[in-house]
Amino acid sequence: MSKLLALLTQQKALEAQIKELESNEQEAKVLEAVKEIEAIREKFNYNESDFVDVLLTYYNVNAAPAPKPAKASGTAKPAAKKAPKYAVKIKGQEVVLKESTRGLMDEKLKKAVNAAGFSKYSDYLDRLMLDNKADNFKQLIEKLKGVEVQ
Repeated sequence: MSKLLALLTQQKALEAQIKELESNEQEAKVLEAVKEIEAIREKFNYNESDFVDVLLTYYNVNAAPAPKPAKASGTAKPAAKKAPKYAVKIKGQEVVLKESTRGLMDEKLKKAVNAAGFSKYSDYLDRLMLDNKADNFKQLIEKLKGVEVQ
């Protein structure tokens, strides 16, 4: 019984708040707008969720982000600079070396790597550096008298 009395007391308090808010001009406008919106929803037989989606879409609230505009041609990033290649002679054979091939080798380089007994360019390059007592790729190219090629 006490729960029922508590709810009735709450109801009376809420009814008093509603009357007070209805007398406020701004709140009255909001209440009127809500009644009209509800009438439109019922007129077109929308359920609440679909009706809200229609409104949000119309006012572009939930819209997917607009695609980014294309950059002006003057602001495009320059192409990545390619690692330089160097022509060197190894055991009488001309080979084009570069610091890294990322696993990609042209046929001529692949034949040279395989002929030296390696399957990976990095292993081949490591052996060349060891044999030529070079600490880095630049020193190796200097010792082999490499010439930069395109």
